[in-house]
Amino acid sequence: MRWSAHTEDGFTLVELLVVTALLGLLATLGLLKYTDLRYNAKAAAVAGELRAITVAAYNHQSDNGSWAAESGPGVTPAELVPYLPGMIFDGPDYTLDWDNLGLGGTNFLVGVTVTASDPRFMTKLKRYLGTRSPFFVSGNALTYIIVDSNGNY
Repeated sequence: MRWSAHTEDGFTLVELLVVTALLGLLATLGLLKYTDLRYNAKAAAVAGELRAITVAAYNHQSDNGSWAAESGPGVTPAELVPYLPGMIFDGPDYTLDWDNLGLGGTNFLVGVTVTASDPRFMTKLKRYLGTRSPFFVSGNALTYIIVDSNGNY
């Protein structure tokens, strides 16, 4: 004797709905994880760019005895172009802005400001930089400090 709820071979509507719901749940979880990984990758790429800009700024300062001049948002400073071949300051998701806030004398502040409209990306970038990097946040902009106003590197 065969014990089965099926009168015919195949699946019932309830079984098909359960499997479809489970597959939908797994697809949603996968999509959320993929989105999170994309933000992590973008934040890691920007952090790498900030470190590359820092090295380029130090090299320029060592070679020329001065920091690169202000260039405006999305524009790679002309003095840093030889040290940053191919780097673009105006990306599709964020804009970099070289900041040289010369205050006269020996007081100055040099940094790079990252501006993005996506708050989730900025949250990931802050988390990625953590406490080992000097930066401050104001609204949708994060300023990464290369040299502070006291001249500390």
